[in-house]
Parts: sequence; C-alpha cells; structure tokens
Amino acid sequence: MSRKAASYLAAAVALFAPLAAGAQEGDPYTLVSMGDFNGGLKAQWMDIRVEQIEVLSLGQGRASSRLHQQPFRWVPSDPRRAADGTHLTYLIDSIDGPPGVSAKDAEAAIDRAMAAWSAEPCLQRVGVVKRADQGTDPDIFDSHFGYGGFGNWRTADVVLAGWLPASFFDAVTGDGDNILAMSVTFVFVGADGNPTDLDRDGHLDTAANEIYFNEGFSWSTAGAGMDVETVALHELGHSLGIGHIGPPPVAAMNPVYSGASERLMPLDRAALCTIWGTWPQ
Repeated sequence: MSRKAASYLAAAVALFAPLAAGAQEGDPYTLVSMGDFNGGLKAQWMDIRVEQIEVLSLGQGRASSRLHQQPFRWVPSDPRRAADGTHLTYLIDSIDGPPGVSAKDAEAAIDRAMAAWSAEPCLQRVGVVKRADQGTDPDIFDSHFGYGGFGNWRTADVVLAGWLPASFFDAVTGDGDNILAMSVTFVFVGADGNPTDLDRDGHLDTAANEIYFNEGFSWSTAGAGMDVETVALHELGHSLGIGHIGPPPVAAMNPVYSGASERLMPLDRAALCTIWGTWPQ
C-alpha cells in the first residue's frame, strides 16, 4: 500500500470508529469521502448514513467501498422511508440527459432496464412502482460535493439522479476519468449511531439508493459508445442489493463495462432470487 493510500485508510478508520471499527473495506479514497458525508448527516441528526458505494468502471474493476460486513436489505412497509407498502419505488430525475442523448430517450432506456429486472419471477411479487418527477430535488449525496442542493431523499426508494461531470466522481473516488456510474446505498441508524435491523432478519435496513452517471463519456441509447440501458441495468442491480459478480463468468453485474449487453444472465437471476425470493406478497 502506498503512503498516500495508507493515510486515507487511517483517516477512514478514525471517521468510522463510532459505526464499527475495523469493519470497513474498499477504496481508501472513497471511504474517506463516505465518512466525510456521513459526518455531515450526523451533524444534522439524520437517521441515515451512506453504507456502500459501488462503481462501474472501465479497465480494472474496483472493490465495493462499504462500512460493514453485514449485508443490507429493503424492509417491507418500512415507515421510516415512507414505503409504498411492499412495493419498491423508483424515480428518474429527468432534468436532462447526457450530452448527445435526449432526456426522453435516456429515461426510456432506464425504464427498459428496470423492466428487465421487474420481469424476473423473483421480483414480480414485489411490485416495482415508478414515481413521477415533480421537479424537486430528489437526492442528497451530490450536495456534499457542491452539485445541487440537499433534496428530499424520501421522494422514492431508488433515485436515478442523472448525469454529473467527471469532477464529481473524481471528488468521491479520486478516479473520475474511469468511472461510468456510481450507486450509493444508505442504511438507517438508531439513536446510538449504529445501523438498525428493524425486522430482525440479520440484515441492515436499507433506507435509500441513489444512482449517478458520468457525463464525461460518449453515451448512446442505440448500443454505441456507453450504452445507457446496459449501465442502468447494472446500477439498478445494486439498488436491488446485488453486488458485483465475476468476471468470469459474464453477467450484467460484472464490475467492468465491456460493451452494450441489455439482458440478464443466469447468475444475475440467481443473485436476485437470493435476495427477493422471500419478499412478502
């Protein structure tokens, strides 16, 4: 480990000590960014914290940056997130699309990606509901880094927050030139600052998920360049609680982008069923 990386890791340990000393893992730079943001949430007496950041990259894959070894899952009908019963809700911030792609076409590609997951038998029982963009800011993570305001994170369970400059991804991960998109997952914490397990299922309680795309690439909805639907399919998998798979074998949840591929593979389906197979109807 380089001296720079070691210093970041030491800072991360200090920042996360109240949550679970020594449990965090992943990229040191990203861990520090997470800790800094969580410190702001704590100062505001918020009952949520960033738990994990996953990135889809070019070239070499990157490990998940997470605070705890214990996995997290959505809790049915959780009143803390204004849950729509046992449904899972999502919203697309349709202010704009990436350069060269209309907001309408980008939104349609994202909807197709969500539809691909929703069509799977293990998710059909959930009921994925799209909420309309009301024109208000529905996300919060970007605000800490100077992009947008601190919005209403309860607008939907999963918020696809749109396209931001590479500088945003650089601020969070230190590698904005190689990251296509990023999934940020929040969990609930109690009065003691520790993550909760409301339904006592052995999983931390997911509070929200936000997805950000990097506008610094050539995007397309026609299978050329960086394909919106392919990347959205991957990121929405993280929203559903699925981590990276391989490679090999080939899966939508591979951590490295290898071209347009707008379909789920057997391992993607198996991972989905592991998480959602017992969801109440």
